[in-house]
Amino acid sequence: MRWRCSILALSALACGMILESTAWAQGRRGATSRPGGSQRPGRSPGAAERGAKTPIEEFETMPPEQQQKALNRLPPDQRQRLQERLQKFNQLPPEQQQALKNLYNRLHQLPPERQDAVRKSINKFSQQPPERQQAIRGELRNMATMSPGERQAHVSAPEFRTKFNKKEQEIVRDMSEVLPPR
Repeated sequence: MRWRCSILALSALACGMILESTAWAQGRRGATSRPGGSQRPGRSPGAAERGAKTPIEEFETMPPEQQQKALNRLPPDQRQRLQERLQKFNQLPPEQQQALKNLYNRLHQLPPERQDAVRKSINKFSQQPPERQQAIRGELRNMATMSPGERQAHVSAPEFRTKFNKKEQEIVRDMSEVLPPR
């Protein structure tokens, strides 16, 4: 249960890493040649579960000098934000690091349009007042204990619709897609 709370508590950090690493990966795709001269193809949904590396995993396995080169290709403000997030990530206990990696991998396995929806909802979440963020976090914690079918029934229930406005309902629905499977 504690790791589930950690996932939710660290979602802002994860979201930042997700957003920054995606931008880094997109920039890298166009700039990096693969062995044999071919460009890296776009990732298809489910690539992470088939053994293909996510951008974060690729970055982690690079030698330090290659990591620095990749970071140097980013605009200065984006590079600084990413470096700060990487530093925070590296200071986390190993179990929290793994929970964030799992969260990222679950997001990365979604189809691109669902990834975008989740990212937008994460941004909308961060713009909510603190008391509404707390309510949404609580709802996601509750939903983390449910099966996917139970989650679907839960967000369709009248109680859910009265507890959250339409924007908040969308945030919860989208963010629930990256909750750990039960």
